[in-house]
Amino acid sequence: MIPATTVCGAFTTTGSFTLRVSRLAAGVLAGVTTLTVLAGCAGEKLQALEPKLELRNAAKQLGEAQQAGFTIKINGSADDLVAAAKLDAAKSGEKTDEVTEDDAKILRQLFNSSFTIAFDKAGEGVDDDRALFGATIDGVAGTEIRIADKTMYVKAPITELATKFGASADEVKTLSEETVGAAGGFDAFFDGKWVSLDVAKLTELAESGAGVPAKDVEQEKALKEFSTSATNLVEGADIVRDENDDTHLIVTSSTAKAYAEVKRLVTALDNEALTDTFGAEAPADKPIVLDLWIKDGKLTAAEINMLQFIDGATGRVALRLEVTTGAAITAPEGATKLDVDQLLGGTQPYVSVPGAKAGEGTDLSEEDLKELEELLGGVTPAATA
Repeated sequence: MIPATTVCGAFTTTGSFTLRVSRLAAGVLAGVTTLTVLAGCAGEKLQALEPKLELRNAAKQLGEAQQAGFTIKINGSADDLVAAAKLDAAKSGEKTDEVTEDDAKILRQLFNSSFTIAFDKAGEGVDDDRALFGATIDGVAGTEIRIADKTMYVKAPITELATKFGASADEVKTLSEETVGAAGGFDAFFDGKWVSLDVAKLTELAESGAGVPAKDVEQEKALKEFSTSATNLVEGADIVRDENDDTHLIVTSSTAKAYAEVKRLVTALDNEALTDTFGAEAPADKPIVLDLWIKDGKLTAAEINMLQFIDGATGRVALRLEVTTGAAITAPEGATKLDVDQLLGGTQPYVSVPGAKAGEGTDLSEEDLKELEELLGGVTPAATA
């Protein structure tokens, strides 16, 4: 017979064990519950933070790319753009008929145009960096500039573009003959062929003040400040993922934030032209929406509806940037080298010298110069002495 004390002891021991297990189970349950709640809260925060991290990583990857390209075009409705232009003109006190049929035609041509920019970091350092600029203008492709091996290559379908906008092939030929003829190989350019220019020679001309724009010494600072502004706007924006498209991020900022950032940028750059054009009065605060697409960790497109900046405008006219696959940029074959010195000698009517009279030191008559003035949109080409 088992003593009662033993039974009681066993019971007591068993009871204590059961109690400890119960407490342990309760503690585990409480811990699991707490972790679940924390995980849920963290999940919400991560869900809100994740699109921003994805965008940051995609931007970093693009910035570190050795080769990349961008195509810029306009999507949406041309009718919406024309209507918005008339609405904006009316709000600014102008008559709606100020937006003429010719103006509307130009606006519609934008939807049939695109621009391409690409870079190729061919090696270490910046000396061998390569670039490409291309354009399709109202459906006419072929305008392109390449910079490779310290040489600039240029071609454009001059005759096709001229006829597209109202000139005849004969008028283009006449203009070519009367201005430069075959000087320096420039006739090849008018024929739509590749021509090349020595970048070093262009730099030399720029430094000597011969009319070629010199490199802006503030360029590096400007790029850095623009990058900072873009980062600041993105960091201060709300970014959510489109529930119907996992690759689509919707970035919402505001005109107040944009105004403040532009003001910071203008102050940092200390550029008089920018300061003069920057409005002193802040615009009414309203949302600004930017659409981004990221696939497999890479930024593939960005789009902004320009009509959101015009009060009362409806529809969508979006400026779209598409990131294209990077590729090597090479020098085109068969390019005609331009003799820059001879070219400048052949185009002296365009060089303005104070005190010079039209026709002096040139083969152009007063009538020729008048014709050129009309072609240049009313700018009188002064001749060298």
